[in-house]
Amino acid sequence: MNISKELSDIQDIHQLAEKLSSHLQKAIIIENRNFELIAYSAPPGFSFDPVQQKTILTKRCPLYVIEWLKKEGVVKRLEENNHPIRLHRMEDIDFYERVVISLKYDGRLLGYLWIYEAALLTSEDLAFLTNIAPHLGESLFQKQHVEENNQQEFIWQLLNHEYTSETEMLEEAKSFSMYFPKQYNVLVYSVRNAEYVYVLDKIKAYFSRTGITYYLGKGTEIIGLIGADSQTKQEQATALLMEQVNHLLSETELNAVFIGVGNAYQTLPELRKSYIEALEVIETLVFLNVSEQTVTHFQELGIYRHMKNIYKKNMDDGYYNAAIIRIMQADQANNSELLTSLWHFLVHDCKINKTAEALFIHPNTLSYRMKQIEDIVTIDFSNVEEKMELYTQLLLIRFVPDYRAFYEDIVSKYPVF
Repeated sequence: MNISKELSDIQDIHQLAEKLSSHLQKAIIIENRNFELIAYSAPPGFSFDPVQQKTILTKRCPLYVIEWLKKEGVVKRLEENNHPIRLHRMEDIDFYERVVISLKYDGRLLGYLWIYEAALLTSEDLAFLTNIAPHLGESLFQKQHVEENNQQEFIWQLLNHEYTSETEMLEEAKSFSMYFPKQYNVLVYSVRNAEYVYVLDKIKAYFSRTGITYYLGKGTEIIGLIGADSQTKQEQATALLMEQVNHLLSETELNAVFIGVGNAYQTLPELRKSYIEALEVIETLVFLNVSEQTVTHFQELGIYRHMKNIYKKNMDDGYYNAAIIRIMQADQANNSELLTSLWHFLVHDCKINKTAEALFIHPNTLSYRMKQIEDIVTIDFSNVEEKMELYTQLLLIRFVPDYRAFYEDIVSKYPVF
């Protein structure tokens, strides 16, 4: 049987490596586009050079070799070229003569085939490599596709507590060559509407490029697992990732996603807890109809965490704050903005100058409005509990349409101030 036909009938990348090595009588290595080891083979009596030996031992091409390949423009040539490239010996880095060809599928670079060239390949061999490379690229694509699907399923099961013990989790992770550091947290990007689902693919590509473990289902969110060996490094890694994704997306795309970050934990069963916390950030922001996100971390939510429960309790009980009703009645009767002024006054810690600046009015104008409020209702701004009650009510009125409608319905029944 023709060797090209024989190879084209083989789908397994490891069998392909063995058959190709035997045909060429060369030591070969197949790596993915991140220079991670996929398969290798050498005929009896043939050996790998020192760099290849390190690659096999560590499952990845040495970093200094990758940097050299980039610096010399080899990586760029491989991205642009579909033919074998011959590289000469570099004694100072133990890099021996070899031929490399890019492995592509559907125009997408998936990896590289390296052939240790102790004796020069013939022109017929080089032509053979050019012809067989697309099939190797397709096999590499199929392998990566299956592995990615299996890993995605594992991560989803991990996030949903579908394992009976941490030992079982670790054993499964080991089968995917996944390393879990001393602590990790979950970060979720969720698109606000279906029009921007494509943004998740951009984030996925970045996660894949930088080695971030992630889950991307068929919904509107992508989940990233961020790990580190200390709390400081954990915080730095999360902040850096978010900063780099911010640079990756346009301003419009960035405004089209919500971001939630859960707390860091040290055991795999707690991974779900971090995931739920990240989701709670997003669900809270969605509930409050936030247009410009200022809170991303679960630990920053504070009282926002309880807004949905306060909303439900008050709506079920038909509860409303009488002082707010009276101020709304005054606004309706006089076409004034007392309720808005009160909201900003509370947000800015009852500071006249800061509040006036936020409202773009003169401090004297704000002082006059506050005097009007004092003539309508009695509010003790030195009382923390009273301020908190007003703040939570106004927060819901401002950001939750149903809650504002609830108050406006009361005012409509008693419109006379």
